[in-house]
Amino acid sequence: MGSKTLVRIAPWDSCIPDMACAAVCPEVFELDEKAGRAVIRREYRLGGPGEGEVPGELAACVEAAAGVCPLRIIKVGRAGG
Repeated sequence: MGSKTLVRIAPWDSCIPDMACAAVCPEVFELDEKAGRAVIRREYRLGGPGEGEVPGELAACVEAAAGVCPLRIIKVGRAGG
């Protein structure tokens, strides 16, 4: 089993719809048009729209997204277990 990477948009309600994260990592992030902010794609969500776990091969992608977020609210970490 491969490693997993945790990703959070926190606080999610502070997200702005500039979509920089989706521009660099569309595999994980997309726009929720109703909410007007970025969300983690359903297949990777753990709970709410701003919490997820992605396969290790997407770690660099989510780290790049965290780096371009103008509010610096994307948090990336290694999944335990």
